[in-house]
Amino acid sequence: VGIVLKSIGYKSLPIEGLSFDKYRGVVPNLRGRVLSSESETATVEPGLYVVGWLKRGPTGIVATNLHCAEETVDSILEDDRKGLFTDPSGPKRQGRRGLLEILEQKNARYVPFDGWEKIDTKEKADGELKNKPREKITRWNELLEAAREG
Repeated sequence: VGIVLKSIGYKSLPIEGLSFDKYRGVVPNLRGRVLSSESETATVEPGLYVVGWLKRGPTGIVATNLHCAEETVDSILEDDRKGLFTDPSGPKRQGRRGLLEILEQKNARYVPFDGWEKIDTKEKADGELKNKPREKITRWNELLEAAREG
């Protein structure tokens, strides 16, 4: 066994701008599609999706997470086939370039793939020092620092 994880007392936290069920600790959703609670009847928030414990609560095993993710991916693909990701008044943006354009337009803070690779390398190096497969970085500011520095 390369790694054993013990998880006790996990609780999801609300994400600013999204509805959140504090009792269950989940973002309300329909097959992974985020639901808005702004009106009396919940409606799907176009283009917003959720997976894992934030989707269903802290239950299950690795296989449960896989099924959960597959269900959300199916919803994303279904929505794409329906053309829900295309702005009829503008050019269709696809793939990585389209996502980066959207993130930049919204002035979103994100970690690009090369930043993730730096985080991955640092976690593995830090883990090696402790005779572990990796040492997870759990603080957001430390993740951003690792993504910049490498």
